[in-house]
Amino acid sequence: MISVQEALRLVLEDLPGTGMEQRPVPSAGGRVLTAPIRSTRTVPPFRNTAMDGYAVRAADCESATADRPVRLRVLEVVGAGAVPQATVTAGTTTQVMTGTPLPEGADSVVRVEDVTAAPSGEVLIAQPVRSGANVRHPGEDVRAGDVVLTAGQTLRPADIGLLASLGVAVVPVAKRPEVAILATGSELVELGQPLGPGQIANSNAYTLAAAVAEAGGTPRILGIVADTPEATREAFADALASDVVLSTGGVSVGAFDFVRAALTDLGVAERFWKVAQRPGKPLSFGRRGRTPVFGLPGNPASSLVCFYLYVRPALRVMLGDRTPHLPAVQAVLDTAVESAAGLTEFLSCTLSSEPDGPHVRPAGSRSSGVLRSMSIGDALLVAAPTVTRLAAGAAVRVIRLSAETATTPPF
Repeated sequence: MISVQEALRLVLEDLPGTGMEQRPVPSAGGRVLTAPIRSTRTVPPFRNTAMDGYAVRAADCESATADRPVRLRVLEVVGAGAVPQATVTAGTTTQVMTGTPLPEGADSVVRVEDVTAAPSGEVLIAQPVRSGANVRHPGEDVRAGDVVLTAGQTLRPADIGLLASLGVAVVPVAKRPEVAILATGSELVELGQPLGPGQIANSNAYTLAAAVAEAGGTPRILGIVADTPEATREAFADALASDVVLSTGGVSVGAFDFVRAALTDLGVAERFWKVAQRPGKPLSFGRRGRTPVFGLPGNPASSLVCFYLYVRPALRVMLGDRTPHLPAVQAVLDTAVESAAGLTEFLSCTLSSEPDGPHVRPAGSRSSGVLRSMSIGDALLVAAPTVTRLAAGAAVRVIRLSAETATTPPF
């Protein structure tokens, strides 16, 4: 067996990229940029108002008080999308809306709620205003020529809005890797079908498909593979046409575990088999050419844990993501936990925020065949192979199963 650190190193070593495609900005959210984006615009392009209110000369309001307000004559009202026509001079003001160009002569904006209307088209201002108050200046956000987004960056909602504000309609992003998913086992029954004696539902394929999509790949579910050498070889021959191959089950030493032999027959070079961890020890990984092939355990919790630890970062690296790993945090353990000597243990848990920092407690059953605990949990507690018991109150390392990412491995 190899360590979890060595397994991850071998998985991430020399992974192929996925290539580039152009995507319309409205549908590019969550995709990874393959090239930097440089602004061709200055944003904002002109001096404009940051508030609904009245554009004034700050000098006109210096003496304003509640007892002796300054009286200004309103020249015009400028709505959104319109351009001021009049120049603000001593004793005058223009009513403006947020985002409208600042009129010539004005240097500040008084908020509408700080102004009192007076008869004969005038307003009263009862306090001084600082020069430049509530005014946005050209280039305050972005200047033409600025690099605003970099290669390897995953596009978030704010990035999509930024691209739209710059007039960028299409961006270069990494292609989504197609991931073939095979569930092995003659005992499996397809989704929606009744269970007979000794049969179980095929949940792994759909768990992994959802995890692949969340990680940025395109799942290709190839169905259930019967426990025969011929069916196993035929299914993997088809799967190897995809960018990545995931299978569940059939990688242990049982009489009907045919996956490793079939992969060898098909030219897949095995890099490792068995990792010193729980759950997920009977994990295999290999490649045919540069195509990664993962033989995940058949137990549902084991399969998903292995996905998070190895497959997810591999997919993110293939996409060119600069931060491909799940983040790890230190937390206080609320309940004592026993762990296996010699194995790195990953325990589904729930994180909570307390006044003294993050706290963690186990989530449900620890059985590798039970998926409920993974559904309840939002993190994985990491117990080192040198530890057999973690006491309540101990500081522990926890991998967060979240949208946040990190540049370094979590273990």
